Amino acid sequence: MTTQVAEIMSVPVLTIDQGDSLWDAWQMLSVSGLRHLIVVDRNGQCLGVVSDRNILADPPFNEAHLAAKQIVSIVPAPPPICLGPQDSPKHAAKLMTGHDMEALPVCTSDGKVIGIVSQGDLLNYVD
Repeated sequence: MTTQVAEIMSVPVLTIDQGDSLWDAWQMLSVSGLRHLIVVDRNGQCLGVVSDRNILADPPFNEAHLAAKQIVSIVPAPPPICLGPQDSPKHAAKLMTGHDMEALPVCTSDGKVIGIVSQGDLLNYVD
């Protein structure tokens, strides 16, 4: 039997609403110790993944600036790339490499986020 993404994904996953600020995102990442958040719309549909690096790349790095900008302003252009729980780790690695991404959301067929696969998850899988 072939390994599926559902077996190696990280759960639960942290999501942030598209209307929340970069400061909100930074606080969530700082408290959780994680590096990636999945941005969702009001219906819980995945819009994309942002990392701590995306936030740091939007200077100046201060509370006033970050609080004034919505997280959706730094989400990569649509459409979001999502893995299905049945996809293979090899497929996940190819997508990450091909799109220069560090993590990908895992979504149901109707777009609801159920997990995330990071480069670290893939490295743990091959170890």
